[in-house]
Amino acid sequence: MTSRVVTADPDEEVAVVARRLLDNRISALPVVGHDGRLCGIVSEGDLMRRAECGRSRSWWLSLMADETADFRKTLGTRVRDVMTHDVVTVDEETPIAEIAHILEMKGIKRVPVLRGGRLAGIVSRADLLRALAAIGDRDDVSPSDDDGQIRARILALLEQRTTAALHAVSVIVVNGSVYLWGTAETQADKDAIRIAAENVAGVAKVHDFLSTLPEVLRSV
Repeated sequence: MTSRVVTADPDEEVAVVARRLLDNRISALPVVGHDGRLCGIVSEGDLMRRAECGRSRSWWLSLMADETADFRKTLGTRVRDVMTHDVVTVDEETPIAEIAHILEMKGIKRVPVLRGGRLAGIVSRADLLRALAAIGDRDDVSPSDDDGQIRARILALLEQRTTAALHAVSVIVVNGSVYLWGTAETQADKDAIRIAAENVAGVAKVHDFLSTLPEVLRSV
């Protein structure tokens, strides 16, 4: 997990938190109260829904082009008014596989880690990918059913049966569980990659974390 977490205060102005998201190149912040306890999470989606009410321009364009008092007045609400209150969390003892399952089932990109009800860190998809890759490289881990051979079979099958650009797709196999990361060009490519992996002998479970390209970027 990432221990040094950028956070927001529930009483901060939305415009201030929007700038913090941009400056840190992240898409969400845990919201932590004065007692140190997690009370919510605020994402760019939360802010966009607020900012686009009654506005014709993109929220991000407004933020980048208009750091004025009028803009702050328009977004003069507080984080507590827009944040998501019902936050999915884990603790420091939660297994990596379980975290992967939570991210996949909930369709989220990160999950806060709590210690005694207080924020101890955050696990993102990138953190999880690094952890899984490290497990695969450890000499003291004995992969079941030869994870290396399973991965080789998956890659060979993908090259034969899909038209997807595989240079943007990462395949990690740990104890028979397959983790798909990266970007597929279309939803059809994404589905084809997942189905191909599911049909390889020795695969116990496929965790699909693939995203798809926005339509404007396809075939560019």
